[in-house]
Amino acid sequence: MLTTKQEKVLNAITEFIARYGKSPTIEELKNILEQKSKRWVVQYLESLEKKGFITRWRGFRSIRLWNWVGFQQMLSIPLLGYANAGRPLVNAEEENMWVLPVSKSIIKWDAKDYFMLKIEGTSMNKYQVNWKVIENGSYILINKKDNNPNLSSTKEAYLFMVNDSATVKIPKKEGNNLYLLPKSNDSYHQPIVLSEEDTISVGWKIVDVYNFDSLEDKD
Repeated sequence: MLTTKQEKVLNAITEFIARYGKSPTIEELKNILEQKSKRWVVQYLESLEKKGFITRWRGFRSIRLWNWVGFQQMLSIPLLGYANAGRPLVNAEEENMWVLPVSKSIIKWDAKDYFMLKIEGTSMNKYQVNWKVIENGSYILINKKDNNPNLSSTKEAYLFMVNDSATVKIPKKEGNNLYLLPKSNDSYHQPIVLSEEDTISVGWKIVDVYNFDSLEDKD
């Protein structure tokens, strides 16, 4: 997973190699990225190397993309914040905390139609997307265009914004009430009962889920 700054450096390297057929020098990268310090560039190269996106050897033009052809088949999907799989207590901030390279074979439409959130809580840990469970710490892929669930009969989980907070639940409409239902092996999770007076954004569909350890470096 890359931060937005790391992605910017990697894109600069990729575009330079595509244009000139050779890797940029640190000085050239410094100028391209409009930085004053070579050390700034070196720190980001170290981060990219640690994460396996590049290798560096001795020499003037020593940067090598680990899998340049493969990387061209990736789309960068932003991670915008957190969603709660308990009660809707965590605000979803639209700031690009990270970007995650995702294969073009997974993204069916425009990459701008997608974003990701990290799950906090266990209220959906019996619900599966593509045979993968939504656990505490999972990353969910959201399709912004798929936002019209049938609230009367759906058995699918959606991301809802409730009073400016994000939560993942299975919706059920009854009369003037909307229930957001958990699916958990933790018995203390209960349905959330909402009325027409609550500020609710009808949900976006969860199209995939990824479970992996979070990475430490943010810059």
